[in-house]
Amino acid sequence: MVLDVITHVRRQEYTPAQLCQLQKIIECKYFYWWCMDMKKEEYVTELFTDDFRYYLNGHLAVKDKLLQARNAKWCNKDMQTMHMGHQPMIWLIDDTHARGVFQYEDHMCYYDDSEVLQSWMVYCDDFVKGDDGAWRIQKLRMAYREMDGNFRSTMVPKDWMPDEWDTPNY
Repeated sequence: MVLDVITHVRRQEYTPAQLCQLQKIIECKYFYWWCMDMKKEEYVTELFTDDFRYYLNGHLAVKDKLLQARNAKWCNKDMQTMHMGHQPMIWLIDDTHARGVFQYEDHMCYYDDSEVLQSWMVYCDDFVKGDDGAWRIQKLRMAYREMDGNFRSTMVPKDWMPDEWDTPNY
């Protein structure tokens, strides 16, 4: 998929309006990572379509946007995180569909003992432009390439809910 995206991007011609849309798509993805680092994972639900799907290393991992936000909140709660996306390439498939690839790295440090977890991966996401003009992530795909360190717990207890969920004001 990545090769398909970068090949199409290389051959795209842009109008000024398309360049504005391209920036909005990139901002959608960057907003996702900023929410992780600010511990406001609940804000990402607005970034996902109603039929959102999350794939990890080619396997369907989550098919609900609220569950995705909850899982991220669980994984991030015990550490300081720094999510960084690089070299975005966005294929504007048509006026309302796009696919983007992002190289990604993170640096996370557990609060209690300063143990570090770092990884490098590639995202390949499908974006859909809604009737309200906002771009949203329909399919979020992560493929790990390298990881130094380990997550302590990625299995969210079934009945766990965050103590506080901020209510986004959109």
